[in-house]
Amino acid sequence: MKRHLYLLILSLVLATMATVMPSVSRAQLITDNAVFYHSIRSPWSNSYNPALFPKESGWYVTTAKTSLQLSMPLSYEELGFKYDPVRDVTVLNINDVLAKLKTTGCNFYHNTDVNLLGFGFTKGENLHFTFAAGMRTLNSFNVPLGLIDFITEGNMGENSHIDFGAKDIFSSQTYAYLSVGGAFKLPILPLTVGARLNVLDGIEAVSLDNLAIDLTTAEDVSYMRLTTDYLLHTAGIARVSRKEDGTFDFNVGNLKGMMPKNLGFTFDIGAKLKLALFDISLSIVDLGPGISWQQNPMAIVPKQKDISITFEGIDLSTLVTAGTVDTSFIGRLKDSLLSMIDYTTEESGYWYSIPTRMYAGVSASIGKLLRVGYLFQGQWYNGWFNNHTSDLSHFACNNTLSAHLNLFNWMELSLVNSFSYNGHDITWLNPGCALTLSPGQRLQLFAAIEYLSDFNPTRVKAAHVMFGINMVGLNKEPDPSKQPQQQPEQQKSNLQPTLE
Repeated sequence: MKRHLYLLILSLVLATMATVMPSVSRAQLITDNAVFYHSIRSPWSNSYNPALFPKESGWYVTTAKTSLQLSMPLSYEELGFKYDPVRDVTVLNINDVLAKLKTTGCNFYHNTDVNLLGFGFTKGENLHFTFAAGMRTLNSFNVPLGLIDFITEGNMGENSHIDFGAKDIFSSQTYAYLSVGGAFKLPILPLTVGARLNVLDGIEAVSLDNLAIDLTTAEDVSYMRLTTDYLLHTAGIARVSRKEDGTFDFNVGNLKGMMPKNLGFTFDIGAKLKLALFDISLSIVDLGPGISWQQNPMAIVPKQKDISITFEGIDLSTLVTAGTVDTSFIGRLKDSLLSMIDYTTEESGYWYSIPTRMYAGVSASIGKLLRVGYLFQGQWYNGWFNNHTSDLSHFACNNTLSAHLNLFNWMELSLVNSFSYNGHDITWLNPGCALTLSPGQRLQLFAAIEYLSDFNPTRVKAAHVMFGINMVGLNKEPDPSKQPQQQPEQQKSNLQPTLE
């Protein structure tokens, strides 16, 4: 029975990985290598999987932690800067850069995660509970590939249709979160299941969710048609209002108006299976609808949907008459172009998803000195239950090998390396490391850095820096060597009856 259960869980893990693998085309590395996922003593393993809890710990408190992530489509070396000694200048071949971006995509990401306070504790041997509160900022910017195609090829005689637009071009969200979770170890199986509720409170959001610019040319080049559409959202504590002259005014207002009122939620679910020397784990993080932005919401949309103009050339016979130029044509062209970007505003709340992540790992411990592990991690940048756009194909994944050394019982050194496939090339060497110091056994000072650049700073195109302080309480077992020992004569006298 147990054997069939283990095979079923392993099959589910492999099936999940196989399902998402085909959608990694033009994906970038995930900046966070989850360096603490298989950690021996770090509480941050629980943030990736609610079923995990630091080994041999009865409780923990996480205080200030800051995590900074940055991801770019190309590194400095891939940009191809070259020094021209004749002109004494550094030059950049923009055509080579654009050709590379057609392959890799042009996506930029910047995330900041600040943990304010968290704690966890065990209840007996089969239960643990966790709490966390903090703030995040998620920023992304994506250049439409159609625009890159037009710049690199740009011949409308050969390309009769070009779409410059894309979805989710720009997005910036800042929100606070409060997480409450727990896990339970099943009494009849070596299986721990956990879940966590994340209550989200949005502070500010700006997003360009849709930009459609469609340029079509007739095969005989007799006319050219331009069609546009766009959708810009903003919401949060800053109230955006449109003035009579068409410009916008930003006003935060009083202190009461600065309190965020944009609630949302996501769930984390996870499991850990103890199988002989191995720990097998699987989790999905931030699964849910995201944030409902209801405070000062505004949608900026065209006054006319899918408006288009058609240019069929200029009749010179009517443009120039008796030596005078008819300027009304210029006016009509100007009005047509302005009508395409003329907008109106709508005030209605909307939901916006946040990235959903998944983790599947296996680790093995060699005594208390070393733990080695493998981790598959994936991320849907637009969320899994995406209420705002229908594009779920923007997925990235990493495969990470890690080793965690317990040195002198107060220092843990974590070494990780990720390799990934972006649809065209395999990147084998993307290292990272973390150091956790535990002076006095309870205090933890930790720092992690991941260049993801095979030790060459000029090849950096994704980086992650994290540092902070924890407090951990250990469940120490009595040490037999420190127990008072009785002398043989004293033991013999204790066995003899005493007469009074």
